[in-house]
Amino acid sequence: MSEAITRTGFAELAEQVARGLAKADLLDGRAFIRTPVLFPSGATVVVVIEEEGGDRYRLSDLGQGRDEAELLGIAGAYRRQAQEVAHLSGLTLDGNALVLTGVLASQLVAGTMTVANAAARALERASLRAASRPREDTIDKLVTRLANVFPKAQVKRGEELRGASTHAWQVDAVVTTDHHRAVFDVVTANPASIVWASAKFHDFARLEDPPARVAVVHRKADLGDLLAVLSQAARVVEEDAPDRALTRAALPA
Repeated sequence: MSEAITRTGFAELAEQVARGLAKADLLDGRAFIRTPVLFPSGATVVVVIEEEGGDRYRLSDLGQGRDEAELLGIAGAYRRQAQEVAHLSGLTLDGNALVLTGVLASQLVAGTMTVANAAARALERASLRAASRPREDTIDKLVTRLANVFPKAQVKRGEELRGASTHAWQVDAVVTTDHHRAVFDVVTANPASIVWASAKFHDFARLEDPPARVAVVHRKADLGDLLAVLSQAARVVEEDAPDRALTRAALPA
């Protein structure tokens, strides 16, 4: 892998990269490098190398990570994670593809592994995030119920709100009246879901005019001692609680 790469033609260059990684195929002037990195499905992460000119190269996963996420039903979560991973890895997200440009020949092995690992890591993060999220029909049911409980308010699903940190958080529902706003999030018993929601609610609490914060859970008992953690950041109500419980929870602190 440490063997120097010589520029003796693009085909030979692709073969040398492949010797440091896995196997290469040439098609229409592009090198398809099948890396040792695997997606959860068992599929090999493929990185495509293209000449940019000026002895520099463009590397891409051609959106393979996004395709894998689509098969798992987590395409939306994957895009958000891919954006974060791309930023941390020095890549860009071009459409659905993770891309690294301006790569020198001597950097191709490292660059190829960077792109491959980023695609796999983004899919892994999206899978973990999706595992901690509630089912879509649970959120739909909550939004429909909120519209009935607060008939004179504006109820929006899947809103994005910024906390005091200026980070943009996704919330399941926002109930807005003329003078007040309440955010609702469905929280599962998964520790990741609880910790994620708590961080979100604490950030909202630090706003100059904070909204009411309501965590909707299936059963409080399912959260164990983490219920106390969530309760520090939001009012916690069970999903089958009476309407008056939702009304009280949405009141200003």
